[in-house]
Amino acid sequence: MIGEDARHDITGRADIELLVRNFYRDAAMDDLLGPVFEAAQVNWNAHIATLVDFWAWQVLGQPGYEGQPLRAHQPVHDRTPLTHGLHERWLELFCDTVDASFRGARAELTKGRGRKMSAAMERLLAGPGSDQLPDDARAAMPVTMVSRPASNA
Repeated sequence: MIGEDARHDITGRADIELLVRNFYRDAAMDDLLGPVFEAAQVNWNAHIATLVDFWAWQVLGQPGYEGQPLRAHQPVHDRTPLTHGLHERWLELFCDTVDASFRGARAELTKGRGRKMSAAMERLLAGPGSDQLPDDARAAMPVTMVSRPASNA
């Protein structure tokens, strides 16, 4: 049927990999985000693999990610400040990328986790009691991430 929505929910690691690759391809070419990645001299093969592990853990509850995503961005922030505008653009592009390929409960969960991650990272990088944050980011989420989503089995 013409016009039928071919999007599906995120069901496995292959979907996570598609999401991560599509998002970071677009982010690297984005007018606002691209220069941050360029300045960070990202090793894309390693970065993509780590991010697939991270999002598979966040969305599917799959073990394998062992890192500190919030603290890992401090050196990037020190080199190129990750401003509120950059966080907003990251989140907008991330949610648009999810919506372009997926729909359903896990797609919504993924966008929610993206919102939490962005708000927590912005708070952490701005420092305690920072007056540089908008009220919604200052009050948003704790720095730690939720460990595992509920199973859809």
